[in-house]
Amino acid sequence: QVRNDLTGVLYGEDIEISDTESFSNDPCTSVKKLKGNDVRIILGQFDEEMAVKVFCCAYDEEMYGSKYQWIIPGWYENLWWESWINSSQCLSKNLLAAMEGYIGVDFEPLSSKEKKTISGRTPQQYEREYNAKRGDGQSSKFHGYAYDGIWVIAKTLQRAMKYLNATNKHQKIEDFNYTNHKLGKIFLDAMNETNFFGVTGQVVFRNGERMGTIKFTQFQERKEVKVGEYNAVADTLEINNNSIRFQGLEPPKDKTIIQEELRKISLPLYSILSALTILGMIMASAFLFFNIKNRNQKLIKMSSPYMNNLIILGGMLSYASIFLFGLDGSFVSEKTFETLCTVRTWILTVGYTTAFGAMFAKTWRVHAIFKNVKMKKKIIKDQKLLVIVGGMLLIDLCILICWQVVDPLRRTVEKYNMEPDPAGRDISIRPILEHCENTHMTIWLGIVYAYKGLLMV
Repeated sequence: QVRNDLTGVLYGEDIEISDTESFSNDPCTSVKKLKGNDVRIILGQFDEEMAVKVFCCAYDEEMYGSKYQWIIPGWYENLWWESWINSSQCLSKNLLAAMEGYIGVDFEPLSSKEKKTISGRTPQQYEREYNAKRGDGQSSKFHGYAYDGIWVIAKTLQRAMKYLNATNKHQKIEDFNYTNHKLGKIFLDAMNETNFFGVTGQVVFRNGERMGTIKFTQFQERKEVKVGEYNAVADTLEINNNSIRFQGLEPPKDKTIIQEELRKISLPLYSILSALTILGMIMASAFLFFNIKNRNQKLIKMSSPYMNNLIILGGMLSYASIFLFGLDGSFVSEKTFETLCTVRTWILTVGYTTAFGAMFAKTWRVHAIFKNVKMKKKIIKDQKLLVIVGGMLLIDLCILICWQVVDPLRRTVEKYNMEPDPAGRDISIRPILEHCENTHMTIWLGIVYAYKGLLMV
């Protein structure tokens, strides 16, 4: 019933309940299920004997330490585990290791405030007097509530008598019997109006229930230490400064936190390749300058300077694509990355065709001249070679436009298996990698590779 009530309250506060387990003898199966469901915050409801079994199972399943928080009843006897350790399959040190850090929840037997109560005594004075009068008699943790309960009865009767004297001269409190519903309601209303400071704290009833103070203790180094209290009357939670000790750097998470981490291109590697690329572009620029400056010299003129310039420009375009291929999520946004997918594909494709197309055209001209068996003078002008390169670029353009219109490249993310956090935090890292892909990637690459392959051959 307690569990069902608590479940309803937690749902009402929008707190997710991952799992509930019940057991009567061996709790290990239930503990395994909790671990399998990645439960980290466990609310336990069991007596001392079962608590020893539960924590033994928790030790075997490694459900303790910085990743877990156990919250159990706080009404166990002092050193409760010593009475039951012999009946378990657990070593004492293992049990204590699993118990370390648990939080116990119980009502506060007496108020810690040094304030005079309705009886004129402070809770501390009352406790001393109680201990003196009981002598060697066994103490009950409910004695403060019994004492305040007597005061509630007295105040209720007093309030009921005043009400009867003021409203009904014919009925007295002595006329009460258990079938007199009218007088019973007067008593109940009078009790619900109760509000005074007693030895257990502020005594108030809501819906027939006593609103008390809940204390929280934590098991720290083989002893329970009070770490805070909740005042149900004022609805306030007070945590003693720096008294709660979490076994990690922070409170345990309520489940495994998965943090996606983008795998990025190494900045030193990108810097080295960029530097080499810049050197390559400077070298290509020097060749281009030399070729233009000396274009009228006989040897340069015979080597088709226009075709040479195209080869250099194609090479420089290919160089430029290296910068674009090195830009990933660490440099640009997702939208920009998606645009880069198209831009760098176009630049590399056009650069490759320009360089190798011009080289192909020059090679073809040599072939065409020397295959002439009659050795007649044959002139193939650069304009014809430019038409050949232009035709190749036109084919490229058709392929790229169709690719862009029919099945454009998109940014996709590939997820890898989870890895532990290198910093030792209670999180799991899921590496992800950016790609430029589309629906029929294999077909489009096949077309481009086939065309480029023929050009290379």
